[in-house]
Amino acid sequence: MRYNLPPLNALKAFEATGRTGSLSAAARELRVSVGAVSRHVAILESYFNCELFERRHDGVHLTQWGKPLHASVATAFETMDAACRDVDSGTSRPIRLRTFTSMATDWLTPRMGDFRKSRPDLPIQLKQAFSDISFALEPLDAAVSTQTILESGIRQVELFPTVFTPVVAADLKTDSSDSLLTGRNALPLLFTRREIPFWEKLYDAMGLGTPAFERGLEFDSLSLTYQAARRGAGVALGLLFFVADDLASGSLVPVSNTCLDVELPQYLYIRSGRKKHPGTQAFTEWIQSEAKKTNDALNALFGTVLTPPVKTIVSH
Repeated sequence: MRYNLPPLNALKAFEATGRTGSLSAAARELRVSVGAVSRHVAILESYFNCELFERRHDGVHLTQWGKPLHASVATAFETMDAACRDVDSGTSRPIRLRTFTSMATDWLTPRMGDFRKSRPDLPIQLKQAFSDISFALEPLDAAVSTQTILESGIRQVELFPTVFTPVVAADLKTDSSDSLLTGRNALPLLFTRREIPFWEKLYDAMGLGTPAFERGLEFDSLSLTYQAARRGAGVALGLLFFVADDLASGSLVPVSNTCLDVELPQYLYIRSGRKKHPGTQAFTEWIQSEAKKTNDALNALFGTVLTPPVKTIVSH
């Protein structure tokens, strides 16, 4: 049977706009411009030769023609989504996990072998995220991020805090932390643009003035700064959980006993309800256990690698 339907993208834009009551909210969800959503709605209104939305100061509202159409379109999308999920869950597919580069490289990947040994029946498909993570737009089962994801049907599990301290290669450490971070003989700062405010807060807390970024080296990810620091290229901003293995082995050491808690916890996000992958509970229990092991290891290092008294400041 051949179906006489308007463009699918126009129907998607219409459904999202009607559900959210906002062109801008629909645009954010679909990751397109507001203008693109507006054009898709206009295509449908031209197709049916009627107004589907009434534009008001508080948003857009479905008209008498838009309401029944939206109900049918929403039901159709829900039916298609359920059918796709049924097929998806009936196959032995991997848990689809998304996270950012540094989390994947410096903490998660080195531990994945243990999960594979304990659960060889649960393969993981790990992909890097390069923008905001969305379960609504991607076929994901889980994600690890500091990002706040407020989508429906998604469960949030806190893994560990984001606490920074400056670190260097062990053979560069001196008795004076100030001399490594400021002055004529200071080491280059290995930084990413995103973490510049955290450097500034640390310097302020340590009474060191302004960081000399112009004499440093800028990278795309924290992971690259840690690689450079291990080779003696300068001082990196060590996220304690990401450099925990380096601190334990001695390949990196803290420059000072000052730490910065930026109040952006690392979260695990997983689907709940019928959309949940059957293996995500086992993965959740495993990753929580690994986070606790790392936390315990870091606590054991306090007083040895991190010389007491350790001063932790909070970034507001």
